[in-house]
Amino acid sequence: MIGNQHDFAFDLVPVSPSWETRYAPERAAWTGIAIWANGRNLCRNIVPGTSEVHEYLFVPAAPLADWIVRSFPAIEFEERAAQYPTNRSLHESVARWGESAPPDGLSDDAWVEEREAWWGRHFLRAGSDGARLPNLALVRDDERLVLNWVSPRFAGAYPPELIEVEGTHALPWVLGSGVLRDFVKAVGAWLQDAGLQGQFPWAAAREPIRAVDTPIESRLELYTGRKLPQLAEVLGARKVEAIVHDLTQNGRDPAAIPEFQVLRDLSPKINHEVGEVLAAISERVTHPDPQALDRLRSARQLAADAARPAEALVDAGYLAAGELRRELRLDGRPVRNIPEVLAQLGVSYEHVEAEGGHERMMVVFSGRGSAVARTLTTARTATNWGRRFEASRSLGHALLDPLRANTLGAATGPFAQESRRHRSGAFAAAFLLPDEAMALASGGRLDGAATHAAFTALLEQYGVGATTAAYHLWNRGWLSSPDVRDDLIDRFAAQNV
Repeated sequence: MIGNQHDFAFDLVPVSPSWETRYAPERAAWTGIAIWANGRNLCRNIVPGTSEVHEYLFVPAAPLADWIVRSFPAIEFEERAAQYPTNRSLHESVARWGESAPPDGLSDDAWVEEREAWWGRHFLRAGSDGARLPNLALVRDDERLVLNWVSPRFAGAYPPELIEVEGTHALPWVLGSGVLRDFVKAVGAWLQDAGLQGQFPWAAAREPIRAVDTPIESRLELYTGRKLPQLAEVLGARKVEAIVHDLTQNGRDPAAIPEFQVLRDLSPKINHEVGEVLAAISERVTHPDPQALDRLRSARQLAADAARPAEALVDAGYLAAGELRRELRLDGRPVRNIPEVLAQLGVSYEHVEAEGGHERMMVVFSGRGSAVARTLTTARTATNWGRRFEASRSLGHALLDPLRANTLGAATGPFAQESRRHRSGAFAAAFLLPDEAMALASGGRLDGAATHAAFTALLEQYGVGATTAAYHLWNRGWLSSPDVRDDLIDRFAAQNV
């Protein structure tokens, strides 16, 4: 048993083939395998034509371990595809991608090749080499390894029926990557004992899972979705050259650079104004502001303590916002001066007249410098409520996003990390529109805030958008149905400017 059944584990039962072995992987490391995720055996199956349940699928382990070795750089660094906004629901992402037209400048064939290459780096069945395995996909999401599975479709006659239909489980990255590492190491030792390290050179490596040499340039491309010339165009050639040298010398994670975390969240093609704002933030964030950093660290600790009981990301945002409002002694009152409040909490915020395109906000924090947030000009942030929401979202990122090498960076746009976006959006909604305000507007009654007078007063008094208010009322149980929520959005969104 490699790992823990309650989180993630490979349960292996070595077997010897009773048939003639025709190729190298069959001559060693043939095993019954049970892959466990969140206490569920993804390999448990029913034998065709019977009610008999088997706990294992029987496969050669060498091709599977070989795929993990070759794909591990992508699992570790490619948190989203370069050309398409994937998320932690990888099977849904690949299905949506398959139905989407290619972007400008990319042919249909190249678009399909991009999708297939990404699929091949994250889906376990890409390493099955014909074996029957669960339809399991793996991706890193900040400091979590996400396991996502759906029912497989097996070719051939009388395929086994897997019992676990679908699910998602996220566990700490250090634990999940450790399970993959130990599985590969075990299979590597097995292959060495059989004298097959020539077929799989990584088997003899001291750390087999890192046997594939991944230059820092490749890591950066996987992490940011951009090649070096594109990075140089945004941040400047000298800065990127210095970063590459530093990362190469120290073997550091690309996410140690907060600007790269922002670029991970930005669309593949950004206009020059967005790049200029990021470059300016990159310069500004290096200026130390010890007092602001102390305030931000205190606020992060407060938010972390408040969010600890949350099981869902949105609940973490809600809990942190509620506790922060109490700390600021806001009670049920509106947040009036957003820049002033953010400064009070250690974040330097401004709205800039730079065309954002699809990108609305950027925030960067460096533990050796300061925290800086900027909202960009878009149709949404042209409104007062849009700027207030995105500024509050930047605070949610600054307080709740995990640090990588004592830094963080985030942006709002179609390619933004879904988990961060959900948590920061929930934080912004609860920070601007507290439970007390919704209870008062509703008169303590279901749908009480859905009248024209009550809803209009709520938007005006708390400076929020109609969509934000309607969804927040629905999420917090003050509306009776999605129909009532959507009706509010249809009636008020166009007026809420």
